Amino acid sequence: MAGETAKTKAICLSISPWSQTSHIVSWLTPDGKITSSVKGAVRPKSAFLGQYDLNYICEIVYYLNAKGDVHALRECTPLKLNEFLRGDYRKLLVAEHFRTIAASLSPQGPDAAEWFNLLDDAISKLENAEILLAELLAFEIAALKLMGLSPEIEADSGVFTLRGERKITVSPEAAACIRNPRNEKKMQILVDASRVIGVFYIFHLDEPPKTRRHVIQAIQQKKKENR
Repeated sequence: MAGETAKTKAICLSISPWSQTSHIVSWLTPDGKITSSVKGAVRPKSAFLGQYDLNYICEIVYYLNAKGDVHALRECTPLKLNEFLRGDYRKLLVAEHFRTIAASLSPQGPDAAEWFNLLDDAISKLENAEILLAELLAFEIAALKLMGLSPEIEADSGVFTLRGERKITVSPEAAACIRNPRNEKKMQILVDASRVIGVFYIFHLDEPPKTRRHVIQAIQQKKKENR
């Protein structure tokens, strides 16, 4: 029906220019991903100025477009700004990585609610995170579990099982890290575990997100700077 609206919470995944004054915004909602047009978004007197940005959690109202996938945004109210990200570009990079995975892998429909909660929680945890690589791994492993691709590691032998019967051996330390990344404090073990998860992504999902290597390198560079 023309003029029908929908209201939902949403995490801002991406923002693209649509015209000189308008945006196309991608959101993750508890019901899946949606795309909205924001007409006049950057005009000086726009009601949308400052109401949304990357990593914001908002309450949005949009007009349902029965003929297409882009819905016109009617209202937007920010609920959580995650302002702490603005002061740490490495945390911004990790948050971008989280959004990339969620945008690529999250489903449409009711199952998307778990992804919405996972992304919201993962971004929030970055505020007080001391070891960003541990948070990155925790999110990646949780995302794999939501897809039914939970990494299987035999407790005693440290054998890592890929799809089918293919197995590779990992160190006991890396195996323990994969089971609970936030318990690990040694960067080298976290790096070793991240390589294992990278192999898992390649084997099951073709390749890890392109942001992954850059983000991990930036995290390691911070460790070197702090020595």
